[in-house]
Amino acid sequence: MYEKGSVRAEPRSNKQERMKKIMKKFLSSLLALTMILSLVIVPARATDTISGKSSVTKGSQITLTAPSAPSKVTVGQTEYNVKSGAEVGYAWRSSSNSVATVSDSSTTGTVTGVAAGTATITCTMTLTYIKVAADSPKTPAVEEQTDTTQVSYNKEVTVTDPQGDFANAVSIKVQGNEYKDGLKYIGDTLSANDIDVTLKSTASSDYNNFTVTKKDVSGTTATIQATAKTKNNVDVTFNKQITVTYATGAVSIKADGKNTDPATPIVVVSNQEVALAASYAGNDSATCKWTGNGGFSQNTSKAPTWTAPESSSSSGDEYTLTCTFTDGSVVKTGTVKFKVVKDHYKAMPADGNTSFVLTPNKKSETIATPYIQDTNPGGTVYTSGVTFDKLTITSGRDVISVSGQTIRSLKSGTAKFTATVTFNGIKYTTDEYTVTVTDLDKTLSAIDNGDDASYSENDLKDILADVVNAAYKRDNGVSTISASNISTVTLVGSAPTYLEFTGYRSSKATKDFSDGVTIAAKAGYLGEKQTSFVVSARDTKNNMTHTITLTVPVKGDDSIKDTVAGTSANKEVSFTNDDYAYLYYSYSKPTYEGYFNGGKVDGFEYPVKENKTVTVPASKFSGSNKTVTLYVVGVDNKGVASTGTITVSQKSYDINYNVVAGKSVSFSQKDFESFLEDYAEDDGKYNPKKDEITFDHATLNSLPTAKSEGTLYYGGSEVTSTSNRKAEYTDMDKMTFEAVAKPTKDTVTLTFRVYGEIEKPNSRKPDKVNYDVNVVISVVKEDITYTVGIDDTVQLTARDFVNFLQDARTSYRKAELDYVKFDVSGKNVSSYAYGGLYRSYSSYSTGKLADSTDKFYYEPSRTQYDLADVAYHTTRWAEAGKTVYIPFTVYGTKGEEASGTMAITIAQTMNFIDVKASDFFYEPVKWAVNNKITNGTSSTTFSPYKNCNRAEIVTFLWRAAGSPEPTVTRNPFTDVNSVRDASYYKAILWASQKGITAGTNATTFSPYQECTRSQIVTFLYRYAGKPSGYYSNPFKDVSSVNEASYYNAILWAVGKGITQGTSTTTFSPYASCTRGEAVTFLYRYTNGL
Repeated sequence: MYEKGSVRAEPRSNKQERMKKIMKKFLSSLLALTMILSLVIVPARATDTISGKSSVTKGSQITLTAPSAPSKVTVGQTEYNVKSGAEVGYAWRSSSNSVATVSDSSTTGTVTGVAAGTATITCTMTLTYIKVAADSPKTPAVEEQTDTTQVSYNKEVTVTDPQGDFANAVSIKVQGNEYKDGLKYIGDTLSANDIDVTLKSTASSDYNNFTVTKKDVSGTTATIQATAKTKNNVDVTFNKQITVTYATGAVSIKADGKNTDPATPIVVVSNQEVALAASYAGNDSATCKWTGNGGFSQNTSKAPTWTAPESSSSSGDEYTLTCTFTDGSVVKTGTVKFKVVKDHYKAMPADGNTSFVLTPNKKSETIATPYIQDTNPGGTVYTSGVTFDKLTITSGRDVISVSGQTIRSLKSGTAKFTATVTFNGIKYTTDEYTVTVTDLDKTLSAIDNGDDASYSENDLKDILADVVNAAYKRDNGVSTISASNISTVTLVGSAPTYLEFTGYRSSKATKDFSDGVTIAAKAGYLGEKQTSFVVSARDTKNNMTHTITLTVPVKGDDSIKDTVAGTSANKEVSFTNDDYAYLYYSYSKPTYEGYFNGGKVDGFEYPVKENKTVTVPASKFSGSNKTVTLYVVGVDNKGVASTGTITVSQKSYDINYNVVAGKSVSFSQKDFESFLEDYAEDDGKYNPKKDEITFDHATLNSLPTAKSEGTLYYGGSEVTSTSNRKAEYTDMDKMTFEAVAKPTKDTVTLTFRVYGEIEKPNSRKPDKVNYDVNVVISVVKEDITYTVGIDDTVQLTARDFVNFLQDARTSYRKAELDYVKFDVSGKNVSSYAYGGLYRSYSSYSTGKLADSTDKFYYEPSRTQYDLADVAYHTTRWAEAGKTVYIPFTVYGTKGEEASGTMAITIAQTMNFIDVKASDFFYEPVKWAVNNKITNGTSSTTFSPYKNCNRAEIVTFLWRAAGSPEPTVTRNPFTDVNSVRDASYYKAILWASQKGITAGTNATTFSPYQECTRSQIVTFLYRYAGKPSGYYSNPFKDVSSVNEASYYNAILWAVGKGITQGTSTTTFSPYASCTRGEAVTFLYRYTNGL
């Protein structure tokens, strides 16, 4: 215990600790000081800049002085000494001689101002340096080694033009219109009072003492003078002479092209459309507005169409329409009057004939003048007093043209038109006529720009024969022909600009396509208006030469499918073009027609260059539509144009769920809490760094429709209108929605109001907030279904997607599938617990996983993905009974489009007691069954050792090829019947057409004859296109002489690993092929083994 006022001795240990703390503070301060000093930059030389003024007035001069020559220079990464006493060269230049020029005078440059703007003045010194590093020892020999380099210095100089700026700042208005050359003055005496001279609003704060000193008028000319001082106290003057043209300002109105009298009503009938056209003898900038009784109002056009209101009065109802022109401070009006009477007349086609057919032998038809029918009971038919007015095409403008009363064919197709006549001064239009055109033309399959398509001799002649047969179908004088009846095919005239032909008989004087042709589409062009060409086809059967027009549509690959999301609600959305040299875009679905090479193309905004920004203004997101679709064309650095869409959306607060039709989905409390935080923060009421926000409850605004949408449950109990009336849902994890089995809509939207509380620092009680949120539930349908085993693969069937496209709409019945895209972004599409969708997959070769941007073509080119290769492979951890849902979109060759969902159910599919995992055919059998190439011989047996007949083999091969429709219908085999042998009829016709087999003779196929091992490898070899490149022959029972017809096929099959023979030295070519061997050969070939 210490007495008051005594000094306490400090223990040694405490003293040492205190000293440590003092030292730490000292070192921290020293370190901070060192860091601050390290940030101070000391200029190497104070004279390393061009000296002199930085501004000059237009027409004046300033002198700039170059800096002193440096003593050292850096060349590359090395610093060198500048040679002392060596001559220094000086060169001056301006970045813009239209703004400022500079004269070269050694160390100084004289700058002359030319025009307002900014220019960079550069002084470049040429220096001689010693070629040895500055820090190296010097020797006389080294001193002699020199070289030169250049050092540049820049100075920005601003040229001002006070006089020119003042001239641009003065506004002259005549009768309220800003003056410009050619301005019209409404009246016949220009006065000074009609002229207003002021400073423009954008320049009013730039000048003092603005004074109009002169405003003299002489006839149509006025002289204007004014003075002012700039803010820099510079005197400026303005002097301008203006000239106007006198105009009356009269307003005249035409109705249906005829002049009108304001005092005399024009008689029209109910619902008659009248084309109005107002003209104004004044300035073109005048605005026009139409008004009239009956609610008529129009302020966007001088030439609107007015539709006469319905009238039941026999004497007629009068309407007055007024057109008002506002021309600056001048207002002029014109009027037109109408008397609307009840109409009881109708134009009827003459003779009741409303359908016509045009053929190559009849390319035009004259339409008789319609008559007028009084529609009152017992009404009269009028033919006299009826005058023909016009024909109007209502659809098919590319199929027919009209001139007077004549229609003429342009191309094959169907078109509709109407006829208009005048009766008693009133125009009447008939119902539509229909015209069918069968002409010598054909639109070929579309080609991607930058790509090509080849047509063999048979392909081309088949097409031309079909064109001739369709065109002359109704002409008994021309016989039906086939490809064999066409002897020569030649190009008439030159090739179109955007197509290139190769592969034809170029040695002949004419461009002979008889051997086929390859058509290449020029990169960057899309459309078909400039890709038509004419061929001449010699028809030996009818002894005719047909001139046929062929059109090749050129398209983009439709690979662009991007989304852009905004970061704020209700604002513009911007994104950068990172991928294309040029990006074209349109807010409405355009016609892809034009050369996309960086210039303007009709229907599209100006292209955005690479690394530049695209901005979608907030006004494009109208009403509740928070998403805008941009239809785009992206041009790569090679000039190839790709098409597609970019979906741009403002920030959305929707909560989204997916549900399978007939099943249920659970809501998530966390989703509602996240919405509350996000919305409150954007609303400015919640700061996530300071505040705390909690979800309190939610209420439901309206229930789903139970019959067409589904039912909502909370805690297992159905939510009804009664229970929902005052319900507060505090735990959204308990909320579920069960969709109906057959929904009528793809989405169900439920609107909830979410209530929450926000606790703020130093606030006594929390702030209460509530916001509406949409819960959008997407209902998934099972449009195409597959079943696959665990650790197994199912190959997609291309024909399923053809059928889906053709069933999507009635108008798609004859659509041809182009390609399919799969949306693989779903939660379980690619996962260890399920599996993945592959571009191709087999037990021997794992392809890459499919991407959502991939396109899988029904008839792919060499560089395109094949739809028939796509497969879904499950993992060994997959659970039987689970289903994977993969959305897809199919695209037709003529722009058709339909979306659906593919459902792949995981199940056990190999239940055959006679197929063991150790059998060489185990994987092939599993593959064949999963891909619907063949089933078992019963529900539990496959019969792998049973011999196959010829019909079974070609059917297996046909199904593996995707079950394509044969393009020929003639059946050469008398022992194959379309009804009795329906299960393999198409397969045999297809195999015969493809040259895979020609039958056992010209008229028999022998479908039930057992197929030998040599026959099946020969079928595969022919299907593969008889590839060249063979291996050595290891087999004693296969001779190039005795087995010549299948010798190459056997060596090819062995070389490809499709078969190894029955032993190392025997192939057994005449032995029957079993079912197990057949699917094994096919499996190995199809999977590229």
